[in-house]
Amino acid sequence: MKYVCLCGLVCSVTLLADDRPNFTGKWQLDAAKSEIHTKAASAWSIEQTGDSISINQEEAGRTESLKCGTDGKTCKAKEDGQTAEIMFYYNGPLLVETDMFGHDNGRVVKKRLKMAPDGKTMEVEVMHITPAAPAEKWVFAKQ
Repeated sequence: MKYVCLCGLVCSVTLLADDRPNFTGKWQLDAAKSEIHTKAASAWSIEQTGDSISINQEEAGRTESLKCGTDGKTCKAKEDGQTAEIMFYYNGPLLVETDMFGHDNGRVVKKRLKMAPDGKTMEVEVMHITPAAPAEKWVFAKQ
């Protein structure tokens, strides 16, 4: 009976790890497949190790960098030229990012990153929580 329980535990941990894709790589925005209503970075360079993620976003000749854990704790960053509190966490196979901008966190944007099964495409669903605005879909191809 002990072996059955141990096997079940190992299989559960393996499945949990498989639910969490690693987004490491260089990603190029595919504007033709995207639904962009505001602005989107043209390229992302992501390095993900363990429970942390680093993202360099290129937009209009400018690069912004952030590094944060993927454990749901907030970290300080500068994004869109504003101070921000950023939080990442996994919801099954989705990596959820919540961005709270300004000194009073008056602008909130939630992003859900989803890896395609082949690992060559990343889709980012962008939801503008406050102020409310139409949702967007950014599609990136791995370089």
